This record gives sequence, structure tokens and C-alpha cells, in this order.
Amino acid sequence: MRVELLPSSVAAASSQAVEGGGPQFLVSFLVNDEVVIDAGSVGLIADLDRQRKVRHVFLTHEHMDHLASLPILLENVYDPGPNCIELLASPDVLDFVHRDIFNGRVWPDFFDLSTADDSFLKATPLVAGEPVSRAGLTITPLPVSHCVDTLGLVVDDGSTTVAFPSDTGPTAEFWQHVAAMPKLAAVFLEVSFPNSQADLARHTGHHCPQSFAAEVAKLPRSVRWIVVHRKARFAAEISRELEALNLPGVEFIEPGRIYEF
Repeated sequence: MRVELLPSSVAAASSQAVEGGGPQFLVSFLVNDEVVIDAGSVGLIADLDRQRKVRHVFLTHEHMDHLASLPILLENVYDPGPNCIELLASPDVLDFVHRDIFNGRVWPDFFDLSTADDSFLKATPLVAGEPVSRAGLTITPLPVSHCVDTLGLVVDDGSTTVAFPSDTGPTAEFWQHVAAMPKLAAVFLEVSFPNSQADLARHTGHHCPQSFAAEVAKLPRSVRWIVVHRKARFAAEISRELEALNLPGVEFIEPGRIYEF
């Protein structure tokens, strides 16, 4: 399985990394070229051929850093005919995207403009706990604890499993599920705030280093813990606090790097 956090800043895209991997403002994980988890930055890829390879976009929730470039992606890859990108999300998120983005004001209504013979997108609702199979991957959506309803995703290619909890604070069901998966190789887990902002992290459904460490302890075996979603203004402070904990298997995401599992 190949996973890349698509860069969303000039520094990350040009490999001019700062401490801990460089700033990241938007979220899009590209998996095996055809699947994208969240659409924050995927529509900003300069190489349009890479955008055209994307067939399935999973949205974990409706926050802007996770869907900012979705309209641009759909416009970039549109080709008259029945073939189009499939958008997969909870029914509430699909309704939000239609009502508040593709509403004929913020962006043309690609939902209503799509027909069986000429489509901009196909919308598929996700149900928590029910896996779907796409592009050779089995993807299971599971609820996590954010400030809005959010689905983390567990991705399995038949030989290995990688977990993407998305934005979340301390949660339970997600870890209970992945703890039972013998092929789990890595978890891309967020740390948004430093410990000095622990109250803010708690109220907004995010992690600080202290709560991140408590989540790591919920898995009974060693995996790679890849830290994502550090708020740019706190990135260096978060890095220092995590490094001081000396947690095994923890590393910082490098936007633009292809991770192979």
C-alpha cells in the first residue's frame, strides 16, 4: 500500500522542511493513486494527470481543511460522459456538501447537473462499521470523537492494514476495532495543539501530546505512529513535547513522501 500526504504549502512541496516535516494546512491522503482520503489539497496538484487517476474520494467530515479543493478537483477531472469521481461520506456530510458548497452559489450544482450519461460525480453514503471495497482496498469507516460527527477510516489491501482516525480527540470504538487487526502496520494520528492548549484541544475534539500518548497506550502491540495535523503555529512546540515523551514508533509526517506498507 502506498500512502502520500499531499503537500499544501510551498515549503512542503519544495522539500524546504522545517522542524518535524514542514507546515501542513490542508488534508488529502492519496492511497495507491486512485483513492483519496479527504479533499483538502488534492485539487491543487500541479500534475493534472495525477488528479485524473483519482477515482474515489472519501470525506471523513465537513471541515474546510478536509474538503477545500474538492470543487477544483471535480472541475479539473471532468470529462463529458458517464465516468466520474465517486464521492463517499456519511449521509450528513454528503447533504452538507450539496447544500452548502455545490449549491449553485458557492459552486455550480454538480449533483443536479450529473446524469447517468454525463456526470461530474457519483455520491455514495457510508455507514459506520460497514466496509466498502474500492480499487483493491477494503475501507471500513468508524466513528471517532471530534467536535462534529467524523468517520475515521481503516484501509486494508489484503496484506497490510493502515488506520486513518482523521480529526479526533480521545476515542474508544476506533481503537477497539484496530486492536483486533493482526496486520495493522501504521496509524496516521493527529496532534493539533501543544499541552499548554489542552483545554482547547479537548473542547474542539483534537489531541495534544499528553492525550496522544494515552491513545498510543490503547493498542497492545507496536505499530508506526505517524503524527499529522499539527497546527502550523504550534508545530515546533508539539514536536519538542512529543520527543520528550520518548514514545516508541512515533515519527512526524513528511508531506510529499510516499510511504509504503
